[in-house]
Amino acid sequence: MDLKNTRFYGSKSEQILNQQVVAEIPVGSSSWQIIEVDHGNVDLYQVLVSDDVDVLNTDRGAQTYLEHLHDFGEISGDMSGDIAVPLGADQSNTSLVVDQRWILKVFRKLEEGLNPDVELLSEISDCPHVAGVRGHITRDGRTLAMMQQLITGGRDGFQLALDPGLEDEETLGAAIRTVHEDLAKKFRTTEVPGAHIRDSLNNHLDEILQQTDALSAFEDTLRDIYARIPDDAVEIQRIHGDLHLGQTLLADRWYLIDFEGEPARPLEQRRLPDHPLRDVAGMVRSFGYAEAMGGRADVDKLLAGYGIERDPILDAYIADKAAYEVVYEANNRPDWVEIPLTAIRELS
Repeated sequence: MDLKNTRFYGSKSEQILNQQVVAEIPVGSSSWQIIEVDHGNVDLYQVLVSDDVDVLNTDRGAQTYLEHLHDFGEISGDMSGDIAVPLGADQSNTSLVVDQRWILKVFRKLEEGLNPDVELLSEISDCPHVAGVRGHITRDGRTLAMMQQLITGGRDGFQLALDPGLEDEETLGAAIRTVHEDLAKKFRTTEVPGAHIRDSLNNHLDEILQQTDALSAFEDTLRDIYARIPDDAVEIQRIHGDLHLGQTLLADRWYLIDFEGEPARPLEQRRLPDHPLRDVAGMVRSFGYAEAMGGRADVDKLLAGYGIERDPILDAYIADKAAYEVVYEANNRPDWVEIPLTAIRELS
């Protein structure tokens, strides 16, 4: 099958050098497969194929996957169900609604180790601002899928900001703080000097400067922003890792979803502890995009709800996120590159 035409394939800009099926199980009129793709690096993808097309995000494919879960790997917890239908938003992973009570999230790109979405949410299932995990399935040390609580009536935070405008920024900030506190309790914290944060951000800048020329004129500005981080010791911990308004749902309360971390980073990096203000900075930048697109979202209220004011560490993480966005926009939406560049200028 042609992976480049799928929504979930993550290396569309690179030539596929070789592609082969490394695991295959016939399931009804379809075939469940793991495909190994060499595009300079080697990745594994999970698909459900019929007539050389992935059909997981169809009614028939969703039901087939649910009925044959036990054939694909080792199940931990409870992943039983009778009826599965696609959620409809087929992105880097595919989510299926099971019995109108659960979400079966199928991970498309497979990596060695327990997926952070499963790892973190399994430990903080009692947190009121996350959807608890019911069960998951692994094969050869890789996480294939997980089943978690369905948040009924949830509205996407980014769409809310664009449509009526956010009115619950403070409660969103408080929800993020609660999730961070619960993660800190379950996974503990580590104390590091401020230089650790500075070095990490400078190393990330070294990487992304090689990916676009759009940042070259801002290198000194960014390093100056990072240099403002004091030497005082700070606590780092497990965090969401890729937090933005699109990773939130507002139902009876705010929920944070998709705890996999930043998709461009390898899994071992996404599992490392980091400063919780990285998540806050991601949300600040998401507010910036919402406003640039005509939406309404108040950063000051968000920070008040979280219980923090602007400080050098938060500014440094905002700058880091904006720099990453410059690379993305330069490669995908050049007309949008001024949105993150403006944020960097405002921090200088």
